[in-house]
Amino acid sequence: MTEALEFLISRGHVFDDLWHRRTIDQVWLFYKAAHENSKREMLDSAIAARVAFGADKKDWQKFVQELSPKKLPQVLPREKFKLLRRLLGGK
Repeated sequence: MTEALEFLISRGHVFDDLWHRRTIDQVWLFYKAAHENSKREMLDSAIAARVAFGADKKDWQKFVQELSPKKLPQVLPREKFKLLRRLLGGK
């Protein structure tokens, strides 16, 4: 249990939430999911390193381009935000 708590906290979870607001089963499921996510991130890093060492300039640029966000998120203008808030039931 201690290992699960340490790992989840290192991944951004808050101790108080894990200890007081979650069941042991929920903490265990979060731990297993976070562990799988961590393994996936390591695999992604390994693939990127392999491509970086073995790719020529053109292939490397293509790889980086594929990983880059296609479009940056847009910030709503204040007027549209107020309208959306009213439509969704806020004041």
